[in-house]
Amino acid sequence: MPYGEEGEIVLAGPTVMHSYLDMPEETAQTKRLHRDGLEWIHTGDLGTMDEEGYIYFRGRAKRMIISSGYNIYPAHLENIFDAHEKVQMSCCIGVPDDYRMQKVKMFVMPAAGVEPDEELKEELMEYGRKNIARYSMPYEIEFREEFPKTLVGKVAYRVLEEEELAKIEAAKAEAAKAEAEALEAEAEAAEALNEE
Repeated sequence: MPYGEEGEIVLAGPTVMHSYLDMPEETAQTKRLHRDGLEWIHTGDLGTMDEEGYIYFRGRAKRMIISSGYNIYPAHLENIFDAHEKVQMSCCIGVPDDYRMQKVKMFVMPAAGVEPDEELKEELMEYGRKNIARYSMPYEIEFREEFPKTLVGKVAYRVLEEEELAKIEAAKAEAAKAEAEALEAEAEAAEALNEE
């Protein structure tokens, strides 16, 4: 891979792990034999390498959002929004989208004493337009008093993703139910006309 091009960070050497204990499938996914004859550890991290051999971490491959063919790194957007004086913490996720594949949704926990209202939402959207690429802009900002956390205290972004997917499925089910009811009412009206 050419210098400066983004790819997965892989490691090889005498000090890398031998295997995951009693987990052969996970070991096979992580530790792979390459054409050079070495076994390489696939970290799941994305990065670039410069001509001097320095590696620059870009984000986790699993968390990367792909929208209209663009790679969007949640950590990058979160760092930008977290720098806003009225934001205590943020978390962004990719939401399925029929046209773009995924779109960005931002969750924000306002700083202490800051009112989570439409005015703040517009201020944050304007801040985003000035500081991030257009294709990375969130389509929505949702305010939260707190975020779900993992056992080690990190934001449990997968919980937010699951909640959002459940909302989408519920909305689809509601739309399908409404459509079925409308078709049924239409059929009943047509039947009533035929009986007259």
